[in-house]
Amino acid sequence: MKIRIRFLAGVCLALPLFAMAQEQQALSGYEAFAQEPAMSSAAVSPDGGHLATLQRFAKDGKQFLLIYDLGDMAKKPVTMGSDRMDIVSAGWANNERLIVRFRQDVDTLQRLGADTRQVSKLATVDRQGKRWLEIPRRRADRRSEFSKTVQQFGGAAVFDRLPKDDDHILIYYDDDQNFVADIFRVNVETGSAQRVAKNSDRITITYMDDDGDPRLASRFDESAEAIIELARLKGETEWIEIGRTQANVDSASSVFNAFRVVGPPSSNEFYVLSNHETDTAAIYTFDLETREFGEMQFMHPQYDATGVRTRLDEEKNDVIIGFTFTGKGGDVFLVDPKEKALYEALNGILPDTANSIVSRSLDGNTMVIRAEGPRMPPSWYLLKDGRLDMLGRSMPFLTEDMLADVEWVRYKARDGMEIPALVTVPQGDGPFPLVVLPHGGPVARDYWGFDVWAQLLAFHGYVVIQPQFRISSGLGRKHLEAGYGRWGHEMQDDLEDAIGYLTDRGLGDPGRAAIFGWSYGGYAAFVGSFRDPNPFRCAISGAGVADLPYFRAWLADSGTLLEKAYRPTVDGLSPLEHVDSVDVPILVIHGDIDERVPVAESRKFVDKLKQYDKQHKYIELEDANHFFGTIYYRHFMQMYPAMIDWLDNTCSLKAPATAAN
Repeated sequence: MKIRIRFLAGVCLALPLFAMAQEQQALSGYEAFAQEPAMSSAAVSPDGGHLATLQRFAKDGKQFLLIYDLGDMAKKPVTMGSDRMDIVSAGWANNERLIVRFRQDVDTLQRLGADTRQVSKLATVDRQGKRWLEIPRRRADRRSEFSKTVQQFGGAAVFDRLPKDDDHILIYYDDDQNFVADIFRVNVETGSAQRVAKNSDRITITYMDDDGDPRLASRFDESAEAIIELARLKGETEWIEIGRTQANVDSASSVFNAFRVVGPPSSNEFYVLSNHETDTAAIYTFDLETREFGEMQFMHPQYDATGVRTRLDEEKNDVIIGFTFTGKGGDVFLVDPKEKALYEALNGILPDTANSIVSRSLDGNTMVIRAEGPRMPPSWYLLKDGRLDMLGRSMPFLTEDMLADVEWVRYKARDGMEIPALVTVPQGDGPFPLVVLPHGGPVARDYWGFDVWAQLLAFHGYVVIQPQFRISSGLGRKHLEAGYGRWGHEMQDDLEDAIGYLTDRGLGDPGRAAIFGWSYGGYAAFVGSFRDPNPFRCAISGAGVADLPYFRAWLADSGTLLEKAYRPTVDGLSPLEHVDSVDVPILVIHGDIDERVPVAESRKFVDKLKQYDKQHKYIELEDANHFFGTIYYRHFMQMYPAMIDWLDNTCSLKAPATAAN
């Protein structure tokens, strides 16, 4: 398959208007890393005639929805949005209308007792930017004034876009204000909604077939601390347990059982993910009538399988084209010959990035390609009639010469366990001052590609290593289970042992080592400020857990289902009990409206730092939540200079270790 690439003037959509007015003036280093994404998505209409993109017109502005006519790219796009809303996502319901998810900041929510003031809503709009319609249409005229107010701010979420039905979608919506979202069938033209399935506080429906029958559901078993997967035989109403996800932790053994339906189903056969007979999770067929596994469809010896990759054919049927697995960058094993040839051609043209088709027309002649690599922040291309055009970049002011190469490596921890890691190497000659950057979760992992924090640190002269320490997901059962209950112990050993790896390679100076992390990484930075002996000279903790027993109890009430299933594994050192042993300068950062790790965690730790007169600085980010997308340019411009100043000057990591000591 031959693909030609070109870059046409006027085709690069994501050079935002503020940049056009300042073509000769690049953003400063901090601003370039802190800017809100200039472009965050692109999707073609089913007929391939139009392109929907999300873009910003300012480095710290709201997102707008822009619709381009692919038959005439020189034509001015239709633009939708305002400074009163932030459009979060957009997708095509049919060739004429789009489904839009947007976010608004509403003080009234907190006055009503909510723990957030941001509300997420759905709307549909036509491609001319007309007939904007919030969905579902509210029916508050028959409710109390309080219910009217609550419902006004109650958001909906897409359950299924129903590709075979151009007029309707399915949504989750809490119409009764009983904290349980039911499933509604919504007309995208009128907004009218009809309840088609009812959930409860015990069972949540997760899949409905083309006939509208609920076929899959899940529930959480409090006594077993397990996620139970349920299914129905076609035409039946009884729910059958078909598998469970559970983390069992006791003195004798630690066992993780994984089971998840990944589809697509036939009448009574599903594709499922399971690790019942392998260390890494594999994909099987599963017969609902016999409740037995069929043949293994895919398994990778090093990485967990994650799902089935499909595309719609021209009749809008799901066609399996491959199986996904974690890999170093979130990879896919393709089984469809045409798809494989297409990706081979794309990878030949874009060789240093992870490339994926994120949107395509039904006839397959028009596609959007997302490309991402260490030296290319997420970027989008239009592939149309065999020609590849650049659409735009998420962070256009980060040029290739500002960014560093990233290696996927493996090193041995002190007990012999192999730890995969990402290493971001700055320009110049080592050994460099180094930063260990553990990920959040902790049942999560990092992927090869663009990491803005690792690149920021490398830009300022630090070699960065991101260990996939034990309990990191995607690397098999043994790697996961080795971290159960070992917070601050072997999990922390893995982070410290990364210093020796960088030292042995001549990349890192062990006398100039720091630790920085967010969420669980923030917890690890707390621990990194007091472990004895301490290999770190400096610590930066972002949104970290400080009071482990409290956080574990909090997960029981406020965590997601998966977090609740992993709750038994949350055990180890509690940083709040060791503040008197802190022996390095520590910078603590936390958002004041964090809904994942309450800001009280950092406040408690900082109060004790003051009590023991430990060297520290505390930055509380006003109106910042926990995740990217809820932390903004103004927050990063507060964080980034403070972080680099802390490392460079307070901790003197830029000075040679011999001089500093």
